[in-house]
Amino acid sequence: MAASPCLRGVLMSVALLFFVASGCRPAAHDEDGISIEQTIAPQPARVGTETISFRLTDASHQPVSGAHVQVEGDMSHPGMAPVFADATEVSPGSYTAQLPFTMGGDWVVLFHITLSNGRKVERQIGVKGVESN
Repeated sequence: MAASPCLRGVLMSVALLFFVASGCRPAAHDEDGISIEQTIAPQPARVGTETISFRLTDASHQPVSGAHVQVEGDMSHPGMAPVFADATEVSPGSYTAQLPFTMGGDWVVLFHITLSNGRKVERQIGVKGVESN
């Protein structure tokens, strides 16, 4: 037996409402809750070795100590080899790395973080307009 036009309209309205409501949920928070605040020196960033200093904090804004962090620099355009540096923890939750920018232009810096419990976290920042010497 076919549904009446009225019932069909109600069912379609309910389905549409469900579809729209399911797309309006707030975004999920990072389950790891790790935040990164970074600075690059000297400024403006130039071709050569730059010091990237950063602080890792958890969802409670407490320092994240004991992480192993590899920093990767990639040009924003294809064809360039990435550069890498291992970060050193200089105080609880504060790290530094010496990253060699090999060419002027826009870069993407990736932070490959392995927390002390073995969990892996990735973070990314953009470094616009690295200047040639």
